Amino acid sequence: MASKSTDRVDRFLAAPDTVRSNEGERQKYEARKAQEAAEKARLSAMKSKKVPSDEDLFNDIIRVASDEVTNPQWFEFKAISRRRYELYGHYPVAFLDERFGTFEHAKQIAGLSDKPGTRQKKFARAEQSRREHAMRYAERYLLPYVVKEPEIERALVKSELMLSLSDLHSLFLDPFTFEVFKSCCRDLMPDVIVLNGDVLEGSEISRYPKIPGWTVPLQLEFDFAREVFRQLREAAPHARIIWSAGNHGLDRMVSYLTQVAPALANLRCLRFDQLAGLDDLNIELAQGGSIMSPAGTEEEKPGRMFHGFYYVYHGVKLGATPALAELNSVGFSGQSGHVHRASVVYGTTMARAGLTWMSTPMACTNKAGRSYMKGPTDGWQKGFGVAHLNPGGTVNHYPVITDGDVVIVEGHAYRRKTTALPDPTRNWLV
Repeated sequence: MASKSTDRVDRFLAAPDTVRSNEGERQKYEARKAQEAAEKARLSAMKSKKVPSDEDLFNDIIRVASDEVTNPQWFEFKAISRRRYELYGHYPVAFLDERFGTFEHAKQIAGLSDKPGTRQKKFARAEQSRREHAMRYAERYLLPYVVKEPEIERALVKSELMLSLSDLHSLFLDPFTFEVFKSCCRDLMPDVIVLNGDVLEGSEISRYPKIPGWTVPLQLEFDFAREVFRQLREAAPHARIIWSAGNHGLDRMVSYLTQVAPALANLRCLRFDQLAGLDDLNIELAQGGSIMSPAGTEEEKPGRMFHGFYYVYHGVKLGATPALAELNSVGFSGQSGHVHRASVVYGTTMARAGLTWMSTPMACTNKAGRSYMKGPTDGWQKGFGVAHLNPGGTVNHYPVITDGDVVIVEGHAYRRKTTALPDPTRNWLV
């Protein structure tokens, strides 16, 4: 009996000259012959009274997967699809369906693909590896900037002034709101400045549809954020500047930066601390409940507790009264952003009669909603928050609305100079 290689040579020599002189045509010729042979074998198997064993079926799947002639690109990996077996298998694929239920299950038993348990184990290990990789990145470049004091800080001996800006959404930042906020920083000399979430937009890596002409390059976002930090540091050289997490948060950015993705192509470096200016502008991170949390606080709510009685975080509650929902959920006085609407509420029970919660307005323009909202966003307000934290745990706080032409904060008046809005796809801040 002639060997398989000899038979292949004989068939090739019997082919027309056009086939022998063209590699692509030769491969098509070989595949066509194999397909014809497989069709005859399937007809024979259907007529035969002999029922193929499981071993016969497994060996045939492996034969098709390992055939260099009909599977030239993937034969080394023994890769095979249902369609490939339908073309080149010596048994009807219905035999496999009847015996094993699905072709994928037949492949698993034949050892050509992972079984469900093995696949789940590999997926779990891959997810663990991604977390470990993100943690290594965070430990090296981010944890040095995380606020390290315990939750219960030193007791206040004098009142402390906090100014907070939430929901900047990168280049959608409202110019007038930011100018008033900077002026307040210069005039009032706050002890603490909190950037309470959604400083970055993350439009390039967002799960929402990308709007043509509105998607900001990731590098431009970092450049813009760094300039925001620089100008605030210039306005308040002695204040603590704390960057708190939001739903457009740093966890997502860090996870993305530690994976391979097209949006990273335009970054000048992958050091988050350098991209955002944490290293040279003395910016602290308050990222409770994330991989950038101080040790032992990874499972806590995101945000920051100040002096044991005032909690600041980006917020998660929605609806008609999000501030009241936040107060009831947290159980402390505090503030949040996220909803882009201003309000102040007070405890409604005897136990919480002395507690109060502030929902701060947004620092961005209404155009920020175009990437994920349909319809008008007229219920939003622009502005920021002012909070006096007093010895004994009392709080006086209020939102500042900057939608008008004149804004008065702590006795200082600030007037709008222009109503023109900048292009949110350019670094207009510089």
